[in-house]
Amino acid sequence: MVQFERPVIFRGTTTAYLGVGAPVFMKTIDKGIAREAREKTEVSRHAERVKTEEPLRDSDLAFEHQANLNRDAERVEADKAKLQSRSDSDASRDLGRADMGRSRAERQAARDERLRIEREITDEAIKTERLRADVATERERSYYQASAKSSSELLSQEQESHQKTQATLTTREEFLAIVSHDLRNPLNHISMAVQNLLEEPKDIKELASSIKRSGGEMLRLIEDLLDVERIAVGKLTLHYEPHDVSEIIKQAVEELQEAAASKGITLEAKPQDVSGYVVCDRSRVMQVLSNLIGNAIKFTPAKGQICVSCQRTGPEGEEVQVSVSDTGEGIAPEKIKTIFERFSQIHNQDRRGIGLGLYIAKMMVEEHPGRIWVESKLGEGSTFYFTLPLRSGAIREAKLQ
Repeated sequence: MVQFERPVIFRGTTTAYLGVGAPVFMKTIDKGIAREAREKTEVSRHAERVKTEEPLRDSDLAFEHQANLNRDAERVEADKAKLQSRSDSDASRDLGRADMGRSRAERQAARDERLRIEREITDEAIKTERLRADVATERERSYYQASAKSSSELLSQEQESHQKTQATLTTREEFLAIVSHDLRNPLNHISMAVQNLLEEPKDIKELASSIKRSGGEMLRLIEDLLDVERIAVGKLTLHYEPHDVSEIIKQAVEELQEAAASKGITLEAKPQDVSGYVVCDRSRVMQVLSNLIGNAIKFTPAKGQICVSCQRTGPEGEEVQVSVSDTGEGIAPEKIKTIFERFSQIHNQDRRGIGLGLYIAKMMVEEHPGRIWVESKLGEGSTFYFTLPLRSGAIREAKLQ
């Protein structure tokens, strides 16, 4: 038999030597001894814990169970993270191996492609930001331009309002001066005629005629002022009846014949047969003719001529056109556009009238309804025209409109 040496066990280690030829056998014995020692220790600890500790309560058992679950969950998450990390590492390693397997030109092409994509993304972001900035700038510019335009418009309106106010004040002052002048003249004539009657009553007829003429001028001026007020408030009323326009023309010419003769002007009526009656307010048509003929007398020099006539016009002959022509000085083209406005004068410094006659004539004619206009040449004279309807239906249609 082979004799083995007695085993020598060193404290603090699990390695034993029986000889040169039996290391494996000794390792097996060492493991068995260690396991037996651990089992004895566990049994001893358990017995000690059973003797010394109290039984665990239900709440402690639940807490311990929850702690075990949490620990297990943490371990699962840790395992997942470790697996994911390993997977990423494997993928990166595979990519690196694939990249190493490509040629240098392919790797450069891939880098260039990545760089191109990055630049495109960056350029698009810059483009979007610039577009946003441009929109914001344009919005601000539009706001400031609108504000500037609004301020400019307000300033323009203020200036225009100021100019209108100044013009109104100037016109009012001129209007009062003209009215005072036109009322003073006939009053002076009446006063002088009355004085002559008191001193030398031999020319009674001529003096009475002068008083009548001056009184008529005053009445016409006052009527004009009242008519302007009626027109402004919309209270101008007309009384329509059928009339012979030729008779109205003759009467108007007769009433102003003396005034024309006193200036050496020939005034005549040349009405044509219109074969019908006009539907109008006779007194208002007389007023229109008086204003037109009176203006012609004012602006026609001595030895001049004034002619009043009429004729039938219109597509179906449904209107009568009345004209008052003179051989006066004529009207400048720029004045023709405003001659029918209130307080309009042919000459800026002209004081022969208050500038209401043509305005009133225009309002009267348009109320019938009709039209009024003027044709003139400087140095040759002027002709004023206005129309009146021949049938009453035209008036009803105009009122309905």
